[in-house]
Amino acid sequence: MAARGAALATLQLFEKGKIERVGDEVRRLRLEPREAALAADLVLGVVRNERFLDLVLEGFCTRGLPKDPRTRSALRMGAYQLLLQEGMPARAAVYETVALLQRDQAFVNAVLRRCSESMQDRPADPTKPETEVELSRSRCFVLKQPGLGGAKEPLALRHSLPDFLVARWRAAYGDLAAMRICAASSAPSVVFLRACNGIALDDLARDLAKDGVRTAPSCHPLALRVESGAPFGSEAFRRGAFVVQDPTAIEAAEAVGAAPGMTILDLCAAPGTKATLLAERVRPDGVVFAYDPDEQRRKRIVENAARLGLHKTLRVIADPSEAPLADAVLADVPCSNTGVLQRRVEVRHRLLPTTFAEMAALQRGILDQATQRAKPSGIVVHSTCSIEAEENGDVARAAAAAHGLVIEAERQSLPEARVRDGGYFARMRRT
Repeated sequence: MAARGAALATLQLFEKGKIERVGDEVRRLRLEPREAALAADLVLGVVRNERFLDLVLEGFCTRGLPKDPRTRSALRMGAYQLLLQEGMPARAAVYETVALLQRDQAFVNAVLRRCSESMQDRPADPTKPETEVELSRSRCFVLKQPGLGGAKEPLALRHSLPDFLVARWRAAYGDLAAMRICAASSAPSVVFLRACNGIALDDLARDLAKDGVRTAPSCHPLALRVESGAPFGSEAFRRGAFVVQDPTAIEAAEAVGAAPGMTILDLCAAPGTKATLLAERVRPDGVVFAYDPDEQRRKRIVENAARLGLHKTLRVIADPSEAPLADAVLADVPCSNTGVLQRRVEVRHRLLPTTFAEMAALQRGILDQATQRAKPSGIVVHSTCSIEAEENGDVARAAAAAHGLVIEAERQSLPEARVRDGGYFARMRRT
């Protein structure tokens, strides 16, 4: 009950526009590990799938979804458990959600029970795309009335994404790739752990297993994928054996080419996971200067550096001018986050067709600053969590033309569920 109560309260805050980053908010929930994990799954799952959940619920609400934010959030939370939380008993999903309400209990109970009755333990019929929705290979949901087939962009509706965004992906990557991107964007996010301070991956896996954390290898030789358990309560976490970092983000940091003795500037460093990788690699006599415009988020860099024992090598600064000219500058710039929509779940509610041009203008300004802070012949790395050309290759080539940079390497990664996030980097050298 504690998990569902905390989740419902958080969803109400999001409904009222009082939460900027949903992931940060769920990390602040003060619950025991198992309850915290359930609360986080409920909040992130509901926000990630809101458009699809509303389509389902509207079929059972003759007067439309309720206007009361608590009742509406409870309906979505109950429907999420029934439809998308495999293994969740239907009785628990309905009963415990209804018990959180002081009003509209009978209404919510009736709607959720009708949702439950529309579940089928069989594959969806591919000849009935307008009424049967695949939830997994062995489960489907039968819509009360045709919904997905009549939508302008059925793929966007099923995965709770803006129509214009899915249309962009179709045009840029083709129909099959767009389907995979959509599936990855609506899948539950996976935690990846990068081994730190020279610990071998096998040793890290064994240490985590002692504390009940089950892991599996990832597509990157430095990272493990968490399968179950609470890694942040482990002894390995306390002694600085790992940080959370996706394989795509690791590759962007590695593009800097950090080596012992180098001076590196990380211009958009919070929470510091890329900066800590760079700091490990410039030891013993190099230094990484880490800057972020958000003072509160700079504190997270300090915390990560202290836990990993990197506080002497990794220096957090309040202004880029405090750092000398660097051998390499990493600009992990603000972006639309279209490569990490499964993690930054709130972003899908804010994206507009104009977002990409606006972010590209901001990024060009940061790259101008990055170039000025690099030594002659120094390295500048432009990286994003976006899969949009306007923010990636277009920005890198504009910076190269404006500042006489040579693009030595670049990579675009598309998001893959349980494998990696989407993102981009370009490694450029001043000439």
